[in-house]
Amino acid sequence: MLDWDAVRARANDDDEFRIHARFWNATVRLGVGHRNYKMRIDDGSVRSIERWPGGVATDLAIHAPQADWEAMLATTPRPFYQDLYAAGIHHDFEVAGDTTNYCAYYPAVRRLIEIMREVNNAD
Repeated sequence: MLDWDAVRARANDDDEFRIHARFWNATVRLGVGHRNYKMRIDDGSVRSIERWPGGVATDLAIHAPQADWEAMLATTPRPFYQDLYAAGIHHDFEVAGDTTNYCAYYPAVRRLIEIMREVNNAD
């Protein structure tokens, strides 16, 4: 789906992500259709993103069908795919886990999705 190394590198070089993610320590599971990826964030830096076949609990889990991720990561997303909150209400995105963690770092999550969109649409 994505070049996860590019996502990690861009996030760690992105000033907006870094300011929103400062102090964030979490394991985030990204579910893309039937595939899961584990993202480890330590002190606001994305340390790793890797394929994850396990079902171990995480601090935050974001899951959607492949088609919904494709719509979210389009160059110009259709209505209610521009933002994770709206996509969760109007489409099939599901967010689970520690709601305090999610709410505190929502701006970082939002920027991370924007970075994913940039990587998805890079030349």
